[in-house]
Amino acid sequence: MEKTIESLLTQLGLSGLEAEAYLALLSEPDSTGYRVSQILGKAAPNTYKALDSLLAKGAVISDDGGRSRTFAAIPVRELIGQMSHRLKTIGDEIEKGLKTIHKPHPEQGVYKLNSIHQVFTRAKGMLSEARLSVVVDADTASMEELREDFEATAARGVKVLLHGREPMDVAGCEVISSVTEGWSGQLLVVLVDGAQYLIAMMSRDLRSLVQAIWSRNQFIAACIYRGYMVKALFYRISMMIGEGQHSLEEIRAELNRLWDTWGYGDPGKEALQKLLRKPHIR
Repeated sequence: MEKTIESLLTQLGLSGLEAEAYLALLSEPDSTGYRVSQILGKAAPNTYKALDSLLAKGAVISDDGGRSRTFAAIPVRELIGQMSHRLKTIGDEIEKGLKTIHKPHPEQGVYKLNSIHQVFTRAKGMLSEARLSVVVDADTASMEELREDFEATAARGVKVLLHGREPMDVAGCEVISSVTEGWSGQLLVVLVDGAQYLIAMMSRDLRSLVQAIWSRNQFIAACIYRGYMVKALFYRISMMIGEGQHSLEEIRAELNRLWDTWGYGDPGKEALQKLLRKPHIR
């Protein structure tokens, strides 16, 4: 258990020895540096260096009023709050500085994402940048993870089309549900403004990443957008037919409505609209 906690603390930016010293102080608050070195079985000079570093990072506090200097670890939630505030402050300063740097054309490569956290952080960033339209194809857990972001995006006036595997009510969004597609993991596809896309396959419990890519290549994004948009419309019409409760005119009207909203503007769109609006001849 301690090893797992230590590894998590190192992910927060602590060294291995710093993580050990932090945990030692949680178990024995108000310890001297020498006592911490005894608990850890580490050389005193190295332990004192780790404690000084923890002080600088705000992970521990010290009391210099007694005969010997003592240390205490701050609660982990407070530590994380400090780090989050520090990162936000640094991020704001960096963004402010970057505004003075010349911005080249958007990157066109296809980039690999390396963690679940990176996938959902990138997806949230894409949704925050959306200005015109969002098309999503995803399994239920992935969809739920981003529900609030979908609703916030739709609230800004962006068109949001969600194609999932089961019925969902997501405020302001066009939701199309179909059927489970058979894979054992969680698929997430996000397309924003026909200009960037993210495709990820994750484990069913969203704890491990199988593979994920992201790109701003507009040519590829536009092609993928068309494919997933048509897939969503196909499933909506297929489900209506399968339910057997809709007339041909209702199906025609629904397809026409969806195509008016989501169809891409080219001669093919106009031709299909004319076909759909022709009176039905029995």
